[in-house]
Amino acid sequence: MGASMAWTSPVEPKLKIVSESPLLNVPTSTELSWIGSILTLGSLAGPAFAGIVAYRFGRKIAMLASAAFFITAYILFLTATTVVQILVGRFVQGCGIGFAITITPLYVAEIATANRRGALGSLVQTFMTLGILFDYAIGPYVSYTAFQWIQMILPIAFIIGFIQMPETPHYYVSKGNYPAAAQSLAYIRGEPISELQYEFNLIQHSVEESMRNRGALRDLYSNHANLQALTICTGIVVFQQLSGINPVQFFAQTIFDKTGTGLPADLSAILLGIFQVVASVITALIVDKVGRRPTLLVSAIGMCCALSTLGAYFYLDDIGSKSIDSISFLPVLSLVVFVFMFCTGFGPITWVLLGEMFAPNIKSMASSIVSSICWLTSFFILFYFTALDEAVGSHWLFWIFAICCAAAFGFTYLCVVETKGLSLPEIQARLNETTPVIKG
Repeated sequence: MGASMAWTSPVEPKLKIVSESPLLNVPTSTELSWIGSILTLGSLAGPAFAGIVAYRFGRKIAMLASAAFFITAYILFLTATTVVQILVGRFVQGCGIGFAITITPLYVAEIATANRRGALGSLVQTFMTLGILFDYAIGPYVSYTAFQWIQMILPIAFIIGFIQMPETPHYYVSKGNYPAAAQSLAYIRGEPISELQYEFNLIQHSVEESMRNRGALRDLYSNHANLQALTICTGIVVFQQLSGINPVQFFAQTIFDKTGTGLPADLSAILLGIFQVVASVITALIVDKVGRRPTLLVSAIGMCCALSTLGAYFYLDDIGSKSIDSISFLPVLSLVVFVFMFCTGFGPITWVLLGEMFAPNIKSMASSIVSSICWLTSFFILFYFTALDEAVGSHWLFWIFAICCAAAFGFTYLCVVETKGLSLPEIQARLNETTPVIKG
């Protein structure tokens, strides 16, 4: 997922140079905008199908299907001679992301114990940042064709590694296959099922209760706990995208080129990627100790401060301030702090909450809806990023992102409930205790 998301960062500069590009002509600025943003339309389409596949055929099959999308995309990139084929490849790449980002939190939440659910959920973001760093570290130094072959190694390695993993016990119970569910739980925990009977009974009760109350779209709105969970998760993913993280990741090299700092753009992007990985690892270690809510609040404050500072640098640059040379380090520092704070909060915690707040009978549908909203928001931000940059200036663009981060702090403080160490029934009870979002 991460490697697909950051694909444009090293590739876009190559597409602008005819000798390095597989295309016959240099893409126009509009075509480059589409290459950057159409991925999110694929990511928007993917979750709906992912939810159906996960419900009917299992979480494991849905996750393996995401790898098939990624492999198909890289084949299209390798054989591309037109912008249209690259756009199709990016759309297919997005479908793979849509599958992966919808099903991975669901799979993790269903195999994790309550006291390790946050850490394991946060590792989703950790490995996404490793994929991004993979692009930043390799992409600028190899040819376009070599880069696609190297990228294809990732989904192939995933298939080889993941195909031996079990389906989740929750899925097997939902299909009435109790022996397979027991075998799956024993494999995941590494203990005999005789020592896991209490946990197995809890899973069975939770899933069967959900199946008796089979989820429909109206259940997201008629059930107060589900409505609260939907409101919280939707709000968090929207603010996650309004922070501007995807433009920074997708166009890191272009942004660093624009700052005119003495540090090479490709090296700056690598530093950015390293700090993302470090921050994600830290989050995985602390999230089950500190909690989701405090982590999100600190993340929002940190991102707001970093983006405000970056906007101030671009403002001083825009008015031709003489002090600009003495603070040439500021863009790199600001973006490093920004991605660090994002990866300690709004990056990983968003998907942790999505995986743990909804009842099993509605979880696939809710994940699909929230993921679709996430990528729809991302599409508009990515598509209009360049146009907004030209219209209002880089300083106002990053200040707008900073304002959104400040609003994210307010939303988190007022609406997000703590789920650290709680079972699903306890989370649902806490959601039902909160003030209704919509009063009938």
